[in-house]
Amino acid sequence: MKITRVEAIPYRIPLVAPVKWGFAGYMEAAEHVLVMVHTDEGVTGVAEAPARPSIYGESIASITYAVRNWFEPMFVGLDPAHNEKFWVQLDRIPGNNTAKGAIDLACYDAVARYRGVPLWEMLGGASDRVRLSWMLALRPVSEMVREAESFLAKGIKAFKVKVGLEPQKDIEVIKALRENLGDEVLLYADANMAYEDTNIAIRTIQKMQDHGLAFIEEPLPVWDRRGRLKLAGSLSIPIMGDESVFTPHDVAREIELGAIGMISIKAPRTGYTYSLKISHLAETAGFPCLMGTQGETGVGTLASAQFGAARRIVSYPSEISFFLFLQDDLLAEPVPFKDGSIVLSDSPGNGAKIDQKKLKKYRME
Repeated sequence: MKITRVEAIPYRIPLVAPVKWGFAGYMEAAEHVLVMVHTDEGVTGVAEAPARPSIYGESIASITYAVRNWFEPMFVGLDPAHNEKFWVQLDRIPGNNTAKGAIDLACYDAVARYRGVPLWEMLGGASDRVRLSWMLALRPVSEMVREAESFLAKGIKAFKVKVGLEPQKDIEVIKALRENLGDEVLLYADANMAYEDTNIAIRTIQKMQDHGLAFIEEPLPVWDRRGRLKLAGSLSIPIMGDESVFTPHDVAREIELGAIGMISIKAPRTGYTYSLKISHLAETAGFPCLMGTQGETGVGTLASAQFGAARRIVSYPSEISFFLFLQDDLLAEPVPFKDGSIVLSDSPGNGAKIDQKKLKKYRME
């Protein structure tokens, strides 16, 4: 099987309501790029590249350009199963994380469809399902509590709470969530590196610990090595790496540094090839993982769910519930969400079936 074409289609799907996080995080719509790898066997693999200018410096325009003008010429004629070979080509151009990740995911999807097996089986087969967590964006405390209660009723029993801008409010929201949701619910926080002062971070997170906070994601800037080590030594809960672990090399560095104890794997930025490498490093270090979100629509959700289900190191509820924030989707069949989990089918590949009418409606040029 050989690749004949790599297609990039930008699209925009509005959110139910705007989402805010950290200093600059704000979304009103999912503005992403659908990547399709076509082959001479008539099999097409699909994936999604989420544009995150404030994180990776990528836009829908840059992703579309990179795929069409740089990466497609590299891939035409290659076997999509030869991932170690095609990453040699991809790594010749630095950056462009999600453009590369989407091509990798689409290649794996094409191979699994051609072989007639679901990706969760091809990638390890630990399970056919993944438990979900729900992200609570920065809003008034009472609104965050009501939102959490509504999703608890849908079977979701883990909540990621955005924090970092108002330390006293951070403590109050964790306290209020614990009091209203009960002791059985998993609560963790994500500061998106917004605590700029190490001592404030220590005092705030220690108080959040008193209300059963399970772990905290990236409270301090990645560059602050001393502060991150001091913070890690002051807490009884682990710090989860995200902005500090973009690549397998980053993961190896962070394991050696000793400032984190968990890893957020984001398949859209590392594809399956590098996500597998990260999961192996995490397993060797004894670090549990979850699947982090890049704000995926249904296409990206299914791709991440396949990996999260396949690998036993992904032992915590995963954040890939963002599709529930969307007004619509590109999928002809909805993400199989039931009782707080995504339950995957035996359909070959990642299970994504694109509704061409919806793609026509939401595509951008």
